[in-house]
Amino acid sequence: MRAIAVAVAIFVLAPPPPASAQISPNATWSCEFTNSPTDCGFYLQAFASSRGTIVSPGRDGSTAAELTTQPGDSNLFGSGTAERADVDLGTSATYCNQGQDEWWAHSIMFPQSYVVPPSGSVWNWGVVFDFHHTGPTGQPNFQIASLPTGLEFWVSGGPTVVNGPTDPGFYSVAIGPVTKNVWYDFMYHVKWSSASDGFFQAWINGQQVMNYSGATLYVGQSCYLKLANYHTPLGVPISVIHSRVVMGATQADVQLPSSPGPTVPVPNVVGQTQAAATSAITGAALILGAVAMQSSSTVPSGSVISESPPGGTKVASGSAVNLVVSSGPSQVAVPNVVGQTQAAATSAITGAGLTTGAVAQQSSSTVASGSVISESPAGGTRVASGSAVSLVVSSGPSPVAQVTVPNVVGQTQAAATSAITGAALTLGAVAMQSSSTVPSGSVISESPPGGTKVASGSAVNLVVSSGPSPVAQVAVPNVVGQTQAAAASAITGAGLTMGAVAMQSSSTVPSGSVISENPAAGADAVSGSAVNLVVSTGGVVSTGGDITTGGGGGGAFDSFTLAALLSSLIGGLWRARKIRDRVL
Repeated sequence: MRAIAVAVAIFVLAPPPPASAQISPNATWSCEFTNSPTDCGFYLQAFASSRGTIVSPGRDGSTAAELTTQPGDSNLFGSGTAERADVDLGTSATYCNQGQDEWWAHSIMFPQSYVVPPSGSVWNWGVVFDFHHTGPTGQPNFQIASLPTGLEFWVSGGPTVVNGPTDPGFYSVAIGPVTKNVWYDFMYHVKWSSASDGFFQAWINGQQVMNYSGATLYVGQSCYLKLANYHTPLGVPISVIHSRVVMGATQADVQLPSSPGPTVPVPNVVGQTQAAATSAITGAALILGAVAMQSSSTVPSGSVISESPPGGTKVASGSAVNLVVSSGPSQVAVPNVVGQTQAAATSAITGAGLTTGAVAQQSSSTVASGSVISESPAGGTRVASGSAVSLVVSSGPSPVAQVTVPNVVGQTQAAATSAITGAALTLGAVAMQSSSTVPSGSVISESPPGGTKVASGSAVNLVVSSGPSPVAQVAVPNVVGQTQAAAASAITGAGLTMGAVAMQSSSTVPSGSVISENPAAGADAVSGSAVNLVVSTGGVVSTGGDITTGGGGGGAFDSFTLAALLSSLIGGLWRARKIRDRVL
């Protein structure tokens, strides 16, 4: 099987057979499938030879080639899971090469057994004709695709191989829904080129439906002809009938000179929805041609404005009817008028071909009175000409209700908070402050003061007592042994005060020096509190009846003091004796 395929790949087109009444004698090449689907050098790519048969009648003569797939006809000649029954002509130096300008014509019928790929959870598709590239992958350079939405022409070419409809170098034109049991007469004028000078023009039953300019080949490749029945598996037998394939140098070489067959009247579909019009056209054995969208202020969106040929015209069965469908009134952009005065906004709206709709007033603390707060539809939105644009215009800031600040001084913080919020105000900042007169947790002061009129929702700040301030503690300095003057200086220097000073004789502490202090040295005392002192007056020492002066330390009397004491003692004794004598 592979050896045969290689032979076909180097097939050279033979001279055309004797021309029939329907094929011009000037045609470069033609095939009418008189005996077999493999006439004229075609090679069958199918599960079995029985998938290609001769049926009658053909488009021009008594015969045509019917290609049929059966469920399971997959994995054939690179089809993968898709099912295939094709005939291909193979490559040739005489057609489908860079720079060649050719005319082609062929006819296809979709018999009653043809199944249109249905819509579903998977994408269903079919191909019934193509000029296939010679590379290993990619979309054909030209194909007639059968999709759930109808037939389409697809063109692919250029420096990058096209693998899908979203790739660069892909072009498509919708033909319309499949009509069964009528002949589709296709005619093409093509220049094969991988550059921008290529083109592909297509007619169906005398009506031009495609005029493409651009690449028609991939760089470095040629192409070859395929008559196809290639599709996703649908679980049923599917057939396509091909008749008369002609190639020539001019349109006259390939165009049918005979009558195109029976005629049918074009139904009048003006004013109908596109769906209803399509149904009427296909029901009249015609096909839907090009559909152009056009704005209209009188025809509802989605309905037909005009058709070509006009309703009532007699045309060949299977002809295309082109429609112009309303897209509704022309679309204009809504101007952005937010922030403008109402007068300026109205002027901008009417100047854009729109009308001013409802105008609502709304207070605003940020938008000046009389200016636009918002618009609907929003600025930049595209709407039908004449549509209304509604505005919301600022009436300025809303008046604020005035309330009286409650007097909460002396209350606990919780009670004060409750009173403030109950007066439609809010609790503001709360500062803590020591107080020897206001209990801890109670309010010392408020701002604004109680009785003041303020805006509803305003904040009232509080100063709350944390109780008396803590008293500073200081350490009592050690002044024992210091002179009274030095001790007093140390005590006041420590932040304390001099308390009571008691004099006491001491045989160990010099006169004028501190014997003891209270509080004791090192004790913590409240700053400013008093420290009491006991200060030495010196001391007298007895030594067996003699009175002696003390030593230098020990607090002993000096000689002057001792003399004074003795004199006083003698004087006293003398006076006592005189008194006794008088008594006796």
